[in-house]
Amino acid sequence: MQSQLSYERVRQGLEDLQMGTALEALDNTLEAVRVEELPPIELVDRLLDIELKARHDRRVATNLKFAGLPYHQKLSDFEFDAQPSIDQNLIGRLGTLRFLEDGTNVLLLGQPGVGKTALAIGLALRALEAGHRIYFIPCHDLVGRLRKAIKLDRIDNLLSAMIRPKLLILDEIGYTPLERPEATFLFEIVAKRYDRGKPIIITSNKSWGAWGDILPDQVMTAAILDRLLHRSITINIQGESYRLRQHRESGINPMSVGK
Repeated sequence: MQSQLSYERVRQGLEDLQMGTALEALDNTLEAVRVEELPPIELVDRLLDIELKARHDRRVATNLKFAGLPYHQKLSDFEFDAQPSIDQNLIGRLGTLRFLEDGTNVLLLGQPGVGKTALAIGLALRALEAGHRIYFIPCHDLVGRLRKAIKLDRIDNLLSAMIRPKLLILDEIGYTPLERPEATFLFEIVAKRYDRGKPIIITSNKSWGAWGDILPDQVMTAAILDRLLHRSITINIQGESYRLRQHRESGINPMSVGK
């Protein structure tokens, strides 16, 4: 009778604590512990491990759903042999996510098609798998959302959304010059994340010296770069575009496509 009362109490306790996965696993785990003649503490440890893993997996799935990633490509799938200018050891160290804890920005620079976005996505997936919230947004989408937020008087809401994630990825900065309201908003994002020690991954086809071409004045450019570069790792990727190489290997002249 006492054993049955204890069993029912454990089941009720797991239900009250909303440990649904552990509750479902209770009977099988009890039997495994009995067969293996393990101490009672092993039951508690296994149930906690089952529940914590399930909650982690649910958190990762939820964060992935709202991350905004255009596609999923792990770092392990990146073709480092095709881009020898990239220090694979450095990318491996970034993959440990120490840069997240240190608040270090990662700045990926290079011509279109050399793998900047793929590396950013690979690092973002690592952060997601570790349970962190991330958000990926191309610069032109950010500009569109800002213009809409201005009309709706919801700029503060958009700024909060850009500051909240542990890691923010701003993709493709440099393809379109930013007007002053857009550059000011970019500065606010960079400055507030800098103050909070929350890193940004930026991909750009522009070198730092050319950022004056996309921002409205030198003062704004200096203010943004000062905060971005203070705690940062810059990776300059040299090499041929993946797409151009694939065209060449397939025998297709890219200049003739669409003609």
